[in-house]
Amino acid sequence: MGLLGKTEEILERNSEVWNLCKRSGQIGGTQATPATIVQPLKGCAGKVTSACGPKIYEFVFDNSGILFEKCCEQLLNAGRECHDSDTNSILSEGEFSKEEREEILARHSEVWNLCKRSGHIGGTQPVPAPTVQPLTGCAGKVTSACGPKVYAFVFDKSGVLSEKCCELLLNAGRQCHDSETNSILSEGEFSVEEKKEIMKRHNQVWNLCKKNDHIDIENTVFSKYATKGLELYGLNMIPQRS
Repeated sequence: MGLLGKTEEILERNSEVWNLCKRSGQIGGTQATPATIVQPLKGCAGKVTSACGPKIYEFVFDNSGILFEKCCEQLLNAGRECHDSDTNSILSEGEFSKEEREEILARHSEVWNLCKRSGHIGGTQPVPAPTVQPLTGCAGKVTSACGPKVYAFVFDKSGVLSEKCCELLLNAGRQCHDSETNSILSEGEFSVEEKKEIMKRHNQVWNLCKKNDHIDIENTVFSKYATKGLELYGLNMIPQRS
């Protein structure tokens, strides 16, 4: 085929791809059916504190983390139904492969069984510190998929917030945002410098969401350390993907 023939074929396929996309919205394959979102059980929100929720999430979804006796006790007191409900809700909101789901569900059962058998997972029991309770009515205002991303930005200096997550954060209100962060700070072991940096990012995530409606990776400046602990297992029993 000569150069002229190749050019004509390319232009013909160029028109074809445009028309197929315009007519069908896709070329080949089948249109993915949106996954049904599984809502967490009513009454589960807030049963795990802002310091323990992220540690449960990290163990189940990130295969990392330590659960002290206090966190295991809260998980078990919340009940297996709440534990199952929160994990299933996060799975329904994220994009996980079949292998990832199987591994996550295996760790989901493992964290429950380890807590039930040993009362803790790794580490040593810390000295209890006075805690600040989150405001009543804030639990559950940010979903199990978005809550961890807010936590990651404020406490780990990482993460991307979609427009949906920013909307949920702003709709929850500044008082709830302040309350959650202060509660986590009161339950964790942070230095004065760490607290200052965390509060700076606490304000930053609010202001960026208010100004831009989302936070992409370019807005994220990574810190020299990462700290753990938030009531985000759904911002109440979680950190997921969204």
